[in-house]
Amino acid sequence: MPNKINVDEDYFLLEAVKAGKESQVRSILSNSCYRSVDYVDCRGRTALHWATEYGYKNIIRLLLDSKWSADLADNKGQTPLHIACNHHKTDIATWLIGMGCDVNARDDAGNAVLQRAIHNNLESVVHLLCKLDVGINSKNKNDWSPLHEAIRVGNKDIVRLLISKGADVNALTQYKATPFSTAIFYYRIAQKNSYGSLDPIGRTLVLNGGRLSESDGQWSPLLSCISIGNSYIAGMLLYHGCRVDSHGQYGRSLLVDAFTRCDTNVVKLLVTCGYRLTVEEVEQCTRRIPTFSRSFRRLAFSGHATGTNGVKMIVWLRERVHNCFSLQELARMTIRKSLNAGSGDRSILNNIPKLILPRVIKEYIAIDEIENVY
Repeated sequence: MPNKINVDEDYFLLEAVKAGKESQVRSILSNSCYRSVDYVDCRGRTALHWATEYGYKNIIRLLLDSKWSADLADNKGQTPLHIACNHHKTDIATWLIGMGCDVNARDDAGNAVLQRAIHNNLESVVHLLCKLDVGINSKNKNDWSPLHEAIRVGNKDIVRLLISKGADVNALTQYKATPFSTAIFYYRIAQKNSYGSLDPIGRTLVLNGGRLSESDGQWSPLLSCISIGNSYIAGMLLYHGCRVDSHGQYGRSLLVDAFTRCDTNVVKLLVTCGYRLTVEEVEQCTRRIPTFSRSFRRLAFSGHATGTNGVKMIVWLRERVHNCFSLQELARMTIRKSLNAGSGDRSILNNIPKLILPRVIKEYIAIDEIENVY
């Protein structure tokens, strides 16, 4: 007849584990009458869950040697491996993975271990998981993918790793957020300079097949970049062939927003790619040129160009607004638009060399007359 489990010993074991009393844990486990390897508390947690949260590696080893399950989930569906990731226990998470724990287990929110490791920016754990058979494109209940998580934390190295392993750069969440719109959103709400990887993340998404013009219902990538004054990614989107909208959010002029927030290269690319400007828009741009001294502008607008580029651009815009697009320009715009559609709204640059046209025309279609820094 099996020995009756002593509930007091179960309670004492949990308390000993929480307090990190290794010798007491060892004593209880060595009791020949004690075999309660599945005892859980009111939160559905075993002693192994608690040992993992508090980081008691020797106690974890004792429990595993006593046949405690490393894959048992608590009331929130969290395994010890989930808990190790949630509490930044990199060494324990790595050790549990090496012990053969279920790396594809999901909690009640649908988060796999990979998503929790990325959420807490555990780069070494992510690298280890990516070497195993984990779902790179697994989604939680909100359709949030590992790539969305990596972009949320702004870790460009994890973003590149996931994409190299086949992550979907155009995955949509339940609320229609793409990885690109996720990057812009978390850059917006981050404290100053705390999200420093927007440019390399945006570039990585564009160069790896991210759709250039897909809106989340309110903002397209181009509108988003102009709204935060990111000239580099805005220019890159235009150069790689995104569609050009007529107006920004709430009907504002996209040209005026670009002139106000971005460098003049973006304004020139915008017009060159087919934006049809008006006299009124050019006059609005003129009124946005600061009339302060250059010394004051350097102080008030630190990090922004304070030279005469804006004035020169106004001269160029005034010339353009009174002249229609040439036949050559119209042909280029039409070809670039067709290439965008043919590529599924992805970068058109790799498709331009495939055109059966003279090299000089291909260079013209690629807008090589504008300095390419993208």
